[in-house]
Amino acid sequence: MSEIFNAVIARFIENNKGFAVASTETKGNQETAILTDGDRNAKIVYTPDTKRFFLFKAAADSASDDYLEMQSYFFDPTGDSVSDAREACSVANEFSETFSGPAPMNVIPEASRRLSKKERDSDESSAVYFVNRIPGVLPECREPLLLHKEYFDMLLPNKFCEEVVVSAVARLLSDKTRKAQAEQFFAFLNKMYDSGDMDVKSIITMTILNSITGQERIETVEDLLSEGLRKAWKSARKFIGKEVKPEKESKYKLAADKYRAQLMDNMQNK
Repeated sequence: MSEIFNAVIARFIENNKGFAVASTETKGNQETAILTDGDRNAKIVYTPDTKRFFLFKAAADSASDDYLEMQSYFFDPTGDSVSDAREACSVANEFSETFSGPAPMNVIPEASRRLSKKERDSDESSAVYFVNRIPGVLPECREPLLLHKEYFDMLLPNKFCEEVVVSAVARLLSDKTRKAQAEQFFAFLNKMYDSGDMDVKSIITMTILNSITGQERIETVEDLLSEGLRKAWKSARKFIGKEVKPEKESKYKLAADKYRAQLMDNMQNK
């Protein structure tokens, strides 16, 4: 099996305790693996020609025709082994959440359980919910959002904000005739920061707000932010420029984890 396919399988098994590889098959470029825990089977298929991974589910010992397709994931290798391995882990993480579904409420507390894709789309604290509502205050993001979902066959919240929202905010701040819209947008960020989960808070501060440069612009935006978000952004600015090369990603992760810990402390001390 290829390195990319091996990475997906290994992370899926890591995420789903009790699962092991039951069989593998390679036909041309297509790679297939059946994983089982004795009760359930997961079939993962990688077709490089279409640049997609597929996830199927069935009961153990099911016939090949009995598998239900649960999800597909667009995967276009960059050739950078570190970047591709990281994206492969994202495939496995997404598949793991889809395969397992939401945990029973009486087993894992609501605050800590993983959400299914359907729940994340409607969960008002999630990054998916947050990004889906950005076009309501920045209409120029509506068409790019549709194209993003079509291309990736899913929504990648931080990636979309990095590639689309950041430039839209820059244009918004450059246009003096859009002052009212700017006030509306940052009021939206205030609201979403207060109600959002840690991913939302990180995207708002580390990605969107940290893209704003120039003392005049920073002061203008700070005047539009709530006290809590203003303080969080001030802390987040300490991490500007801390991102390092992919091979040293672990050091950046430590910085990101430290920032997330600071956010959590701030929330607990409110």
